[in-house]
Amino acid sequence: MTEVEELRPVPRERAILESFFTQLGMFSFDRAKDYVEKEKDNSKSAGAAGAIWAALLAALAHLAAAEKAYHNMTFLGQKMGGQSFFSRKDSIRTIYTSLYNELRKVVTMGRHSQPGSASYLEDLLSHLSEQLCHFTQARMEMADLYEKMHSLGSQKSINSDELVTTLEAVLHKYSSKFHHPILGRVEESFQTEVDVVTQLLRCQAQVSEWHFLPALLSLHGANSKLTAWGQLFQRQKETRKHLFGGQSQKAVQPPHLYLWLQRFQAALLAKFSFYFHEALSRQTAPADMRALTARTTPDYHGKISSFIRKHDASNVSLVFDNRGSESFQGHGYHHPHSYREAPKGVEQFPAVVSLPSGERPLTHWPNVIMMMGDRAAELNTLDKVVHFYDDKVQSTYYLTRPEPHFTLVVIFDGRKSEKDLHIAAFLQEISGSLRNSKPFSTLKPGSKG
Repeated sequence: MTEVEELRPVPRERAILESFFTQLGMFSFDRAKDYVEKEKDNSKSAGAAGAIWAALLAALAHLAAAEKAYHNMTFLGQKMGGQSFFSRKDSIRTIYTSLYNELRKVVTMGRHSQPGSASYLEDLLSHLSEQLCHFTQARMEMADLYEKMHSLGSQKSINSDELVTTLEAVLHKYSSKFHHPILGRVEESFQTEVDVVTQLLRCQAQVSEWHFLPALLSLHGANSKLTAWGQLFQRQKETRKHLFGGQSQKAVQPPHLYLWLQRFQAALLAKFSFYFHEALSRQTAPADMRALTARTTPDYHGKISSFIRKHDASNVSLVFDNRGSESFQGHGYHHPHSYREAPKGVEQFPAVVSLPSGERPLTHWPNVIMMMGDRAAELNTLDKVVHFYDDKVQSTYYLTRPEPHFTLVVIFDGRKSEKDLHIAAFLQEISGSLRNSKPFSTLKPGSKG
């Protein structure tokens, strides 16, 4: 390549496309839409190339609007139908299907140019449109997944592994389908989004199996990508003109999807900190551990400690049932080649957390295990609080099951009523929160978890 060729200016249309997709990749949807609409109005290109260029600019304006609706999750819970292209009644699938059809027309226009007459620009626009068709299909599949996740918000248990399998299939299917350098920002944004959602859902499944290191790695991976993603907003400034003159700059607000992923990660961090409290507390001083867990939302350790003080409870424990788990070795991380005999008897039911002392109450443990077996049918409904008074040890037990392998137990000295609403409400609140299905219902903007 000669020096002259290296210095040759980028074609105007390519520069416009690169600018548009850069804005789209930075979530400046309105700015990107206005930019291509303005270019379309000012476009003077004639002939076949001019027609294809105008058609693509129109499609890109619709793409920017579709991306705004997608990232703000305004489509969740809407009914099918609607007349106008971007009526609020339109489903996201309708929007992206219309966009897909527009882009297919641009592809067809490029292919139907006279043989040998197709210019570099026509070839480029046709090629980009074809790759954007794949992108719109990927968006529809992700939108379907978010719809499904939103509908799971009211369920007692969520199969995160199933959702992860779906996400991995989407990533595999589309990972190299929109790879043109001009679409670099779009591809990177899509990859980051799917990676973060996958890692968070994988973490959810791993915590529920009490797998410390895999859950830690998934949580850390999601956090790293979310942090890098968030820097896009911090670098951007939005200029606002005031009614009586003057103007000010403020950071661009992240879209709802990003904010939801942050909240979901925070909920998982709180659950992770509680389920692996013993392993984590070995790494720091007790006062520092309290300060760190107090920053999680919710602070399970703090809530339970407060409940014990307020109601004079003897013990609150979270029990893990590891029967059938061949890989179980106890709290925290264990080298994959280290050997430990499979636990037997009461050791199959370790205390994940036991407050206030940190040690499980050994005299009560046989009773706890017996009730977990005898009242399994009730506990497995996942919203039932089971009550039991043992006259021999003069103690009252309350049990509930947040998820299949875990049982939350509250023990009181003396007799307590089965109808004590404060205790039942506390157990249901903690159990419902640990289940971690509420964040799914908040995928829809304005929803309360």
